[in-house]
Amino acid sequence: MSYSDYEFEMLSRQFILKEFSQDKINKLENSIITIIGVGGIGCPLANYLISSGIKNLKLIDGDKIEKSNLNRQILFSSKDIGKKKTIIASKKLKKINPYCEIESIEQNLDHKNMNFLEGSSIVIDTCDNWQTMKMVNEYCVRNSIPLISSSVIGFDAEIILFENKKNNHLCLNCIFPNKKDVELPRCDTVGISGIAAGMAGLITAQKTINFLTNLKYEGNILTLLNVLKGDWNNITIKRNKKCYLN
Repeated sequence: MSYSDYEFEMLSRQFILKEFSQDKINKLENSIITIIGVGGIGCPLANYLISSGIKNLKLIDGDKIEKSNLNRQILFSSKDIGKKKTIIASKKLKKINPYCEIESIEQNLDHKNMNFLEGSSIVIDTCDNWQTMKMVNEYCVRNSIPLISSSVIGFDAEIILFENKKNNHLCLNCIFPNKKDVELPRCDTVGISGIAAGMAGLITAQKTINFLTNLKYEGNILTLLNVLKGDWNNITIKRNKKCYLN
């Protein structure tokens, strides 16, 4: 698979940047990205990944579009209400780059279908579900698949990349060591800023590009953002020796 003339012209302003060598361009072209959750983070994330040269995208989400999604899930409009998120998102993304390959999986993840994550260059978890986040984290650790966890509640965003290299353990459970399910705030109960979700999507997209092309080291760095206060912090995270996934 190679970029078409259309794609090279579309991406020309990015590819003339001195940071984008042919080797880095090839990595963008050949990487397979899996996004779990086509919501407030997943929509801008997918949009900017396709617009940045990602050709192979897998979208996993079993939900349908609701009216309350429209303030932050920018791939959807009022005409899409009631339709499957992955299907509509795929159609919208294909309008940006008709030559990209998008696999739409109209299911939510559970223990029976985790094989959907196989073959991913990186998995990006944007779901609003702690149980799914733990399950995805464990699968990616066990199978040495790089994982970005990206979440937003209220005006606050948290984004972190786990390289999941063998013999170099650091995972979501190291930061939040909860074996049992806990009652965490959810967007449908405490609210979410559409702008915070959008910015989380953009930051996640850049971290993904940085990782895939080695533009910047992103491992072990927890990015915290509060859009209301304008606060942005990067915190270095260390492994938890007591993590049960070690």
